[in-house]
Formats: sequence, C-alpha cells, structure tokens
Amino acid sequence: MNSRWKIYTWIVDTILSRQNIMLPFVVQSLVAGVLASFACGLGALPLAIKAFDLRKHTGLAYSAAGGLMFAASVYNLILPGLTIHSAAIQLADAMPVVLGILLGALFLSQVDKYFSPERFEQGNWKRWGNKAQILIFIAMAVHSIPEGVAVGVGYASSAVYENHLGDYIALAIALHNIPEGLAVAIPMRAAGASIWKCFWAAFFTSLPQPIAAVPAAYVSWLFQPLMPILMGFAAGAMIFLVILELIPEALHNSTPIKVAWAFSIGFCAMILVQVLL
Repeated sequence: MNSRWKIYTWIVDTILSRQNIMLPFVVQSLVAGVLASFACGLGALPLAIKAFDLRKHTGLAYSAAGGLMFAASVYNLILPGLTIHSAAIQLADAMPVVLGILLGALFLSQVDKYFSPERFEQGNWKRWGNKAQILIFIAMAVHSIPEGVAVGVGYASSAVYENHLGDYIALAIALHNIPEGLAVAIPMRAAGASIWKCFWAAFFTSLPQPIAAVPAAYVSWLFQPLMPILMGFAAGAMIFLVILELIPEALHNSTPIKVAWAFSIGFCAMILVQVLL
C-alpha cells in the first residue's frame, strides 16, 4: 500500500502542480474524485475478455453482482460507519448507521415504486436498460456520495494539519472502486451491453464522488458528523436492491444452488480484492 500511495500522491501532485505551486485543497479533492471515478470504470474492462461471455450465464452474473454489492455494503460502508469514531462500537455509534440503512432502504423502495411497469414501458427509461440495471445505477451512485464526502473531508484535514490524509483516502477509495465498477458492469454485460457502455456506466455511477467532495472540502465541519448516517443510507439502498431485484432476477434465470454459490463467490471476491489492493 505504501508504494501505491506514493505513486497516487505523485500523480495527483503532478496534475495539480504548476510551477511548484499547489492548487487549493478543494481543487485537489475534485481531481482526486474524478480519478477515483475513472478507477470505477476500469472495473468493467476485464469483461472485454472473450472468456467472460455472461450472456450465457445471466442468473450467475446477477447473483455474483449481488454478492459483490452486498460485500461492498458491509465491508466499505457499514463497518467503517460503525467504527468511524471508535473501534469499540457503542449503541450511540450504531444508531446513526441503522437509521441510515432504513432510510436507504426506504429511498430505494420508493424509487422501485416509481418505476411501475406502466411508467417503465411508456417513458424513455427502457433505452437505458432494464429496471434492475437502472436501480443498480441509482444505488451505486448513492453509494458514491459518502465516499466523495470522505475525500473532501480528508483534503480539508490535509490543508489544516499538513498531512497526506486526503491522498490516502482518495487512493483507498480509487482501489476499492475497481471491483465496484465490475459489480455495475456484470449485469449490463450479461444483457448484451458493449464494453464501453459498461465502462461509462461504471464511471458515471462514481461521478457523485468528485461532486460531493467539493462542498465537503469547503464545509468539512458540517459533513464529518453526517458520515455514519450517509454510509448507512448508501448501504441500505444497496442491500435493499440486492434482495429486491438481483436475487429474484438471478433465481429466474438459474437454479437456487448455483445462485447461492455465485453470490457467495462474489461476496468473498470483493473482500479478497479489497484486502489485496
């Protein structure tokens, strides 16, 4: 991680430096957020390999994507949200996260209700993909907001304490964005989308990161206390999506035992990739 951190810091500093003068930390957080978004797009590129013909295994693709997203919810959102203030989790630490999870589930429930079969058929939504793919896009975009806030708060801290916290947070988020981009791309690729459409879809789901990073950097004192509830909200939306759309879609196209195995493998793969990166 040390060498990767130095490389990432050098890239960000090279982009942001001009005549050895560093641009404001707000601009740093914006550029770092955009780089993290591109990392999310990179997660779609392995699907360009011909061996990954997901159209023959749609059910497995949806269940594996569900496993990836469920692991991201637990590993990247719920656990950090619970331990953001202290390693010893107290009830006061858990309540904002739990509230956020329920609000996130309620949000996605209302979005799902909005996309009724009649509205979906009559509107222009169909050209963007099926209902599950659109909900994946929305849930992953929501999930990117607290990550962007973390980047902005990190760079604000760097400006005050003259450390590299912002670079370190941005690097960590960029690395874990890669498998999350894969989770976005798998169902789209299984439905026959081109690899470039998968790439840009993954990129745009992560675009809220730089957008959220800028106001968070400006008023970090306001956003920092909101991180647990924001993380819970994003996790709740993703978990609700997995149970509501991805698993039923997977079971519609494959057997329960295959779906269970694909979900478990996707879950474990996300954790292992995060640790290895």
